Amino acid sequence: MNSKKWIKILLTLCALAVGFVGGVNYLVDPFDVFHTKILKEQFQINERFIKIEFLEKNHNKFDSYMFGSCRIGTTPPDVLNQYMNDANFYNFTISSANLYDYLLHLQYFIKKEYPLKNLYLEIDIDNMDNYGRNESDYLRKFHPYVLNQSLYSYYISYLTGFFPFNIRGKIELNIKRDDITTYSLETGIWGKPIKEKEIQENPLKFISEEPSFHIKNTRLIKNSSKLENLKALSEIVNLSKKNNINLIVFTTPYNKNMMDNFILNDYLEFLKEISSVINFYDFTGYNSITTNNTNYYEPSHYRENVGRLIAAKIFNDKSIDVPKDFGVLVTKDNINEHLENLRKQVEDYELEKNLK
Repeated sequence: MNSKKWIKILLTLCALAVGFVGGVNYLVDPFDVFHTKILKEQFQINERFIKIEFLEKNHNKFDSYMFGSCRIGTTPPDVLNQYMNDANFYNFTISSANLYDYLLHLQYFIKKEYPLKNLYLEIDIDNMDNYGRNESDYLRKFHPYVLNQSLYSYYISYLTGFFPFNIRGKIELNIKRDDITTYSLETGIWGKPIKEKEIQENPLKFISEEPSFHIKNTRLIKNSSKLENLKALSEIVNLSKKNNINLIVFTTPYNKNMMDNFILNDYLEFLKEISSVINFYDFTGYNSITTNNTNYYEPSHYRENVGRLIAAKIFNDKSIDVPKDFGVLVTKDNINEHLENLRKQVEDYELEKNLK
């Protein structure tokens, strides 16, 4: 067989392989980019793409936004609408978001002249160890409009990519239907209906059977991205002032097991850096909410009731019983006292844990 025939065979096989991969990617649609909906339950979705796609057509329905990682995603916008006259919030929760995501999207919203009166911004403590976004992370790939790139090339990249884990995960979820996540594009929120039912019916059983509550973690996460985060947060504050945006900043109340991942001095340093840029509400630490596992689906994600308590504390809603140890308004004036209180809180928690 001559070389020309070998080349033709090779090219044919390559074309068939590309066609097969593209067909699987399109039909299974692991990130819900193509919206084929052949498999109903979604294992993962690229919220950065889907929500910009939605807002391009619907941004005039909203004038306020909730910015945060997936942790803020359980809080319905109506929780905030009730506290702010005439506000209409959209929950722009996006997976594993950090300050780079918030800055880039805020810049885009302003550039596109989205109505924007209020910005309710949640900062995760683990943001101190990361900044930016990896281009190879297809679950978290920005909408091309945000980066001023081609939509056509974007779709091609999702057709020709290799996503065995994501494809397998979506297929298995639609067969087993054991940990379904629901998504509401109209409000931006997500939910865990099966886990929610289990917690409500038998919280002690749920806690005992959720393995992530029983893992012993080590304090390894450092404050390694301080310069990038400080610069981004400062830019967000300046853009908010320049564009008359009411900016409200608060920190994520991680479950105690998640809190066990952070090096104490680095965690406290990160909080001090935030306070140097803006006043914020701090819900981190080991308090009556974060040490109660029934408030969480697992150590990383709190339930809707916690989001309601956060808002009640921030907006001073006396009709809701917010624990006294949950949430502190932190300023430049009280930051040192607050950090000392947190240090003692952590040390007391560690001592009690070691005595068990």
